[in-house]
Amino acid sequence: MSLIIEHLIIHSLRQGDNGVLQADTRSQELKATTEVQEWIEQLHRIYQQKGNKSYACFLADTEQPENPSPFPQLFQQYLDKNLTFVDFTHQSTTVLLAQLNHYQYPDEGVLIFCKYQFVGVDYILLGLLDCETSVTLTEQLELSQIKYIDLSKMQLVARIDITEFQTNADSRRYISFIKGRIGRKVSDFFMDFLGAAEGVDVKLQNQLLIQAVNEYCQQVEMPAEEKTATKKQIVDYYKGQSEEGADIAVKSVAEYLPKQSDGADFYSFVSDTYDLDEEFPVATTALRKLTKFVGSGGGLNISFDEKLLGERIAYDANTDTLTIKGTPPNLKDQLLRMLKAQQ
Repeated sequence: MSLIIEHLIIHSLRQGDNGVLQADTRSQELKATTEVQEWIEQLHRIYQQKGNKSYACFLADTEQPENPSPFPQLFQQYLDKNLTFVDFTHQSTTVLLAQLNHYQYPDEGVLIFCKYQFVGVDYILLGLLDCETSVTLTEQLELSQIKYIDLSKMQLVARIDITEFQTNADSRRYISFIKGRIGRKVSDFFMDFLGAAEGVDVKLQNQLLIQAVNEYCQQVEMPAEEKTATKKQIVDYYKGQSEEGADIAVKSVAEYLPKQSDGADFYSFVSDTYDLDEEFPVATTALRKLTKFVGSGGGLNISFDEKLLGERIAYDANTDTLTIKGTPPNLKDQLLRMLKAQQ
């Protein structure tokens, strides 16, 4: 993996005797040893593959709240070399600590700041990671407790694309962050800390594209087998882009779809009908509606492959009835056991 660590430091957040979070900060950066390199590569890979990321940009001067976050200024001072990396992380930790205590976020953990380069792009990744306790076996065959950083539970993590920030002044997506819930939405207070606002609705962009593909496939004369194969190619394209951390390009998706009888292609269809960006980050969760019918309500959760409609599954719009031929074995077993118990 072509990842180059330039700066790395880790601070610790812990609860004081008064129940308020406090920071224990390092005064020196960590050296990029082989173990550290492998750990950062793993962190980068997990972050890249997270499907619940959102994208943001710093607030403009006219959008600033009454008490704006100093983080954007600290970040700029670091880029301008008016702050060392260590000083930048110390002052940023103080700002984040104030936000966490303000929102009464109770968890302890380690706060990581990493400046690195990946395939020619400069990033700063910062985040609060959970520490967990486990048991290990010593050389003397004694059991001992150890603490480890759990990378699987990323809640407060953001990454700034420095290259995008410096080369594209109009960009709305040079900040990415994990979007989840910790009491209140992460975006409610992590964005306050960053002094940023969500700039691109990635989920909506992906949903609209998948909707456009489905509608286009209905309009174009295609055999069922060809339609299924085409959609599988788009799914594979999505997964490939996700693994590489690359964007979805509408023009690339258009290459997988045939033209209509009048010569119009998918790209022109999308341009005329949908409000989509030319490129946007991947949200693989949208793919379910490309190859499956999914619905829930009234105590029912139903999901089945699109290709089954008209074969094993039939829908009668007049009576609003869905008929399934060939019940899944595990469901059939449950139903038969229930019927037997009722006899």
